Amino acid sequence: MGQEIQKECTRCGTCCAKGGPALHKTDLELYEKGVFQRKDLMTFRRGELVRNNVTGQLEPLQQEVVKITRRNESTWTCCFFNVVDRLCFIYNDRPAECRTLDCWNPDALQEMYEENRISRFDVLGDNNGYAELVRTHEEKCGYEYLGTIYERMKNDPSAKEEFLESVRFDMAFRKVVQEKAGIPAAEMEFLFGRTLGETVHMFGLRIVETEHGPELENITEKKVS
Repeated sequence: MGQEIQKECTRCGTCCAKGGPALHKTDLELYEKGVFQRKDLMTFRRGELVRNNVTGQLEPLQQEVVKITRRNESTWTCCFFNVVDRLCFIYNDRPAECRTLDCWNPDALQEMYEENRISRFDVLGDNNGYAELVRTHEEKCGYEYLGTIYERMKNDPSAKEEFLESVRFDMAFRKVVQEKAGIPAAEMEFLFGRTLGETVHMFGLRIVETEHGPELENITEKKVS
């Protein structure tokens, strides 16, 4: 007998372990309903190198993605997935991608994957203090901006300091926003995405702390000159 073709969810949890769903316009109703809050979200910013959940390929984002966050920094498992019982804490109010995904037939998800995605401004609004904080951070730490500096670093030693300035800004800005504005640490990955310390590997770099502050090294541990 041939292998039986899967036709329904077996609650294996594989899709949930790969990460939370990206959110779409229809999911804003769930946010307004209180199913999830800003602390339950994270942002992948425009230009960030991420894995496409449909193709499995690493690709720079053409537009930012807001998604349900991970359980912690050591795993990508969706924060709403009960890993013990393999159950979803918000199953009855799960986002559109979760409702659409049939892991044995991903065509439906692929069709809607990049359609009507939301941005941070859909959640925050476009004209308030939160939005201004996002714009300020993006102006100094946006990936397209960092990409232009990185290209110059190959021939212009002074560009390294510009890149480091953005790294320092990212670190300090998050701290100031928490201390002065009273915004919880749990909301940082939604407001400003992952730290540059976690993402500069997309440029073949990493950040190391020294007695003089953060420094840049390439992945082979040879300092960028």
